[in-house]
Order: sequence, then C-alpha cells, then structure tokens
Amino acid sequence: MSDDYHRPTLTFPSGAYNATQVRLYGLGAEIGLSVPGAPAPFGDTGMYVETAPGAPITDEQRANALEVLGKYNSNKGRQDILNGIIPFPKIPIRVSYHFKIDLKNFGVAFISTVGSTFMLGSSPEQKTSCGIIVGYAYEGHTYDLPKPKIMIIPAFPEPKIPADDSEFDAKEPEGYAVWLVDKLDECVELE
Repeated sequence: MSDDYHRPTLTFPSGAYNATQVRLYGLGAEIGLSVPGAPAPFGDTGMYVETAPGAPITDEQRANALEVLGKYNSNKGRQDILNGIIPFPKIPIRVSYHFKIDLKNFGVAFISTVGSTFMLGSSPEQKTSCGIIVGYAYEGHTYDLPKPKIMIIPAFPEPKIPADDSEFDAKEPEGYAVWLVDKLDECVELE
C-alpha cells in the first residue's frame, strides 16, 4: 500500500485521539475459545488450552456454550462471539490465537498465544494474540514491511478494519485484520 493513498486517523474505536497509536495490519491467527470443562484444541495437534480453575458453570451453560462454539467454528464466528454479536452464555472463557508453520527442514511448528481467563462481556487482564504482520500505520502514514513478520501482540485484533485504513479494509474477507497498539507496548517479533 502506498503511504499517500489514505492517511489513517489516530483514534481508538471510542473516538479518543492518541498520537502514539500504531496500527498493525496482517493475517490473524486461528481463534480458539475454551470454556470450563471444554478446552480449545490447537487444530489437529492434540494440544489444548483450558480455562483457569475458578468459577464453576452449570451443565446447561456448558452445553449451550459448546452448541454455539460448534455452530460458529470459523474465525469470523469466534470474533463475533467475542464482540457480543452472537449470543453466548456469560461464563468464564479463555481466548487463544494460534497458527501452524510448515518448516522445510524442521517439520511443523505452532505459534500460540493465550491470555487470561475472563468473564465474557468484560475485559481480560491480559490480552495477547498473534498474526503475520505485513504493514503498519504511524503518524498518519501507512508503510509496507519489506517482508512479513510473525508477531505476538498485546492486544486482540479489532472486530472490523475501518474504511479509512489504506485499503486494508478491502482485504478483510481474505482474513486480514488490524491491531491497535501504543508505540510503547511490547510486541515480540519473530524472523
């Protein structure tokens, strides 16, 4: 994307101006949602993420949650659950993001991030996700990275890419997402 096509605004979704905001653009990882008694699998690896022990839920809540998770098993569906668009029981959940990388000489590797367990509808203490970042916007300009970078990010991807985001909104159906972070937030970059 050219840095002179659009100039992304420097605001958070709530509308507050933030001069230190950085927008990261890229492909989001697969979303896993685990509920008490039903860990979220990492694809076909045999690995799972469980919620932290704590608040018990009823068998009816667990059955309702598993029914919704079974029906909406795509990334878009899981994102809609997190954003409250799809009705889901108000129970403790844990969000994980993961993707598989096939390495020519080493086999298969998984990158995974897991945040804290939180009550759906509230904000978690720890937000963490991962993605393959291809560009960023800072101080009103958009830049492409010379090569994509795998990053662990201290934020969840935004539910929707704003229309003023350097045409990345056109790539949303292909799995692209935007993360809003502060330039002082720690992100981990893997090369």
